[in-house]
This record gives sequence, C-alpha cells and structure tokens, in this order.
Amino acid sequence: MDDIKIFQRFLKDVRHLKDFEYFKHLDHSRINRNKRRQICKVKPRRPRFNPMEEMNEIEFRKKYRYTKENMRRIIEIVRDDLEVDYYEPMKRDQVPIDLQILSAIRFFGGTEHPQLTAMAHGVSLHTMAKITRRVAAVLSSKASRYIRMPATLSEKERMMRSFQYLSNMPQVIGAVVQTTVRLQLENRGSYGGTELAATNEELVHLQLVADAEHKIRDLDIRLPEELGHNTAPELFSLSRIKERFEQNEFRGRILLGNESLSCSHFLFTPVRNPKNKSEDLYNQAHSATYAPAVKCLNYWIRRFGILSSELLGTFGSAKHTITALALLHNMAMEWNDPSIDSDISLPIYKPNIFCYANGATISEEQRNRNEFIKTHFSSN
Repeated sequence: MDDIKIFQRFLKDVRHLKDFEYFKHLDHSRINRNKRRQICKVKPRRPRFNPMEEMNEIEFRKKYRYTKENMRRIIEIVRDDLEVDYYEPMKRDQVPIDLQILSAIRFFGGTEHPQLTAMAHGVSLHTMAKITRRVAAVLSSKASRYIRMPATLSEKERMMRSFQYLSNMPQVIGAVVQTTVRLQLENRGSYGGTELAATNEELVHLQLVADAEHKIRDLDIRLPEELGHNTAPELFSLSRIKERFEQNEFRGRILLGNESLSCSHFLFTPVRNPKNKSEDLYNQAHSATYAPAVKCLNYWIRRFGILSSELLGTFGSAKHTITALALLHNMAMEWNDPSIDSDISLPIYKPNIFCYANGATISEEQRNRNEFIKTHFSSN
C-alpha cells in the first residue's frame, strides 16, 4: 500500500514537472513574441528633408535667399572645409554636409523662427547653433578672397569708372556706410535659452566700404567700448581702410561718406550749407554716387534678416557670422542672384546716422574738398 502511494506521488511530481516545462516554454515564447513586437514597432527612419529636391524654385528662393543653382555653387565652395560630425551622439544619423550648409544659410536668412528652421532640417536648436557657427567660421576664413579693395591699377581704374558713370564724379573708389547689429553676448552654455550663463546685449558697430556694383569691399567690426562719444568718426578713425589711405595705397583716389563723418583729404562728405551752384551740383553728384553704398547695405540686410534682429554668442562668433554674411552677399551680387529682388514684402533698411562731427570752421581737409568742387563742378 505504501508503494502505491509513493508511486502516485511520483506521478503527480512528473505532472507538475511537465506543467512547469510547459509554462516555462510558454513564457519564453511570450518573451520572443514581445521582442518581435518591439522590433516591428521600430519604424524605418525617414530620409532627411532635401530642400533642393522637395521644394520648387520659388519656395526655395524665399526660404534660402538664393537660387538652387547658386546654392550649389556655395555648397561646392564650402563643402571641402566642413567635416561630417556626430553632433548628437544619441542619434543614429549624422548631419550631412550639404544639409549643414543649407540649414545655416536658411537660418541666416531670418525668414522664420530658428526653432522652425531646426525642425525643418531634422536637428535640435542646440545642434542648429553649432552648425551655423561652424559654417560661419569656414566662410569667414575665405574673406580675403571675396572681400577686398581693388589691388591692381586696372581694377582701381575700372572701379572709378563705374562710380563716375553714375553722376560724373571722378576719382571715387568706394563709399563708406555704417550701421549697427544687436548682439546678445553669451559666455557659455547652449543655444535657445537652455543652460546659458547671464547674457547682456551689446551693439556691434559695422563699417562697410561699398563699390558701385553693391559689393562690400571692406568691413570693420567694433564693440562700443572701442569707440568714443562720436561713434561714426571714431569707427572710421580706427578702421584699416583709413590707415591704407593715409599710407597712400590709393593715391589720387577718394572715398565718399555721409554727414556723420568728418571730411578729410581722401574722404569727401556733403557740403552742409551749400552757398553756390557749384556746391549744389557737388551735393547732387555726391548723393547719386553715394547711393550704391546705401543700396548695398539694404540688399545685405534684406537677404540676411538675422542682421536686423539679433545675433547670439560671443563677439568672436558674431564677427565670423557678419564676415560670412558679407562674403555671401558678394557672391549673390557677383552671380546676379534675383532671390530678394522680387520679394516686395521685405522692408527697406535705412543705415544709421549717428552724430554729426564737430567743427564749424573750414579745415584744411575741407579746403581740399572745395578745390575739388571748383575743379570738377564749377558752373563757369
């Protein structure tokens, strides 16, 4: 009898063992099914947005401020100097070089909130800031090839002829215009308001020398602490272009400036209170010949809306960005890019007139201007 009971217990144990193996197998199958479900839930990554292919020409010009053909030129110029980088290690894909350049230039255009620009290119705002700074640094390193005063005699003669054609004012080789750009100085941290140190706003002072074809030939960038009370004259006095004229690099040629600057033997400004017909004629010719500088600045600001809003970063990164935008502007002028010409919704930008230079007496420099007026604008 005892043997029978022992045998029955043995059978129960065997049954329990089979049940255990069944449930064990069942649990494994469930785990495998769950894994399969999780794998199935991982959707394939969508290809990145390619504006060159997915946007028509009109939409592309509005967002990127260039034609597609000219954007391809810019990409070819910049591509070799940019390296593919893993901006966000947790993301599987890196940002392609072409997309870095496209997103940076769209950001510079300032046609939309930066967050929308970042989202359109599949990156975070933090990554967007890194990309734009890298692209700006690469572009600014090429400034000497694209932002320069004429060097050879033939270049100088051609530039003077292009100015003289406007209103028969001879000897002009450039026109000086000044403006400001707001900068939120950032000491450390990321972009877009996260993990930033305390910021303070500065006005960055810019001085451009433009030619008659609306290109930027010289660029000077200063912070307010470098300048005195008379901002415009101080900015010009510290500029490299003034030093080059004083060293007679452009002997026999002159620059034009507006009323905020002091007249000198190579920088001619309008006569404030013309007393005769010759001075009236000179002022009219000055206005017509100086106009391309204002138009150059207007084109520049309209193409790159970030200049009329605000830059964020260090002064060094701001200089890179401003220089890069001057270079990109010159490319657009060289290639006759029509992207902003048809955009009538953009406002006309007026350059800053800071403060008038002091001094009501006739200086030696003003006498030089008077002699110039008598020689070229005498009504006799």
